[in-house]
Amino acid sequence: MTIWYLNEIILGWVDAPAQHLERSNRQIAQQGLDHVLLQFYESGRAIVETQDHTASVESGQVVIFDLMQAVRIDATAVKATSLMIPRALLSDEVGIIASLHGRAFDYDSDPVRRLLYTYLRGLTECCDALEPSHLHGVTQATAKLCSACFRRQDDLRRIADTEANLSIRNFIQRELGNRALGVDLITERFGLSRATLYRLFEADGGVINYIRDRRLMGAMRLLTQANGSKRPRVSAVAYAMGFAEEKTFSRAFKRRFGFLPRDAGLSTASPVSPDHAPVLLSWIKALAV
Repeated sequence: MTIWYLNEIILGWVDAPAQHLERSNRQIAQQGLDHVLLQFYESGRAIVETQDHTASVESGQVVIFDLMQAVRIDATAVKATSLMIPRALLSDEVGIIASLHGRAFDYDSDPVRRLLYTYLRGLTECCDALEPSHLHGVTQATAKLCSACFRRQDDLRRIADTEANLSIRNFIQRELGNRALGVDLITERFGLSRATLYRLFEADGGVINYIRDRRLMGAMRLLTQANGSKRPRVSAVAYAMGFAEEKTFSRAFKRRFGFLPRDAGLSTASPVSPDHAPVLLSWIKALAV
């Protein structure tokens, strides 16, 4: 693995043997990384399994990982160009990236994704010659290209079949702290029937399930933020995310992630890791600070 730390992003080129990788909810809570990882496969293949689906990734495809979600990967020997970028740098107002977690898309046949891949490969060849004054412009260009890939209409149609769906998801994200957020509020706000609303969120297990999952993911981010500030109280996070009671929030959090909110962000194990892993983790946490 060759990696370049470019202030706001991490760029890498990987030549890895066959392996099994697993990122658990407990690891997510311990690390608190709110980032997106893109891997452009140049050779090899992998089976990627998330909570919602299983995907096959092959040469000529890019796979997207939301590091706030669990994943399991079984891969053959792989060569890939990778990009780590903070979610905050991407245009993701409606949670599109979270819905793309673990999904693979062709980049050879798509002009925008092909442009991003070519740009990243070219960047790996000149990273060592970049001056500090170049880095901000380089990372901003990278973020813009990534956002263009996520916003392509063929991708969005897999997740949202109408503009109304996107507007509703945006509205939900803004109103997560509102305890009144639910079917009645949404149907009244957008002038929809219950049947239409249920159809739009059928792939997410229903709109109530979607709202609960967005709230729990938001709570996880608040509990694992490593910005030097005081750790927030569990009760404060629960109320900020629209839960009426701390006990209800704690039960839902444990069902979703497998441990209580008070344990989020706390390291309970010291696994053996490569010598460079602590350095890489510190780089990732420092991105876009």
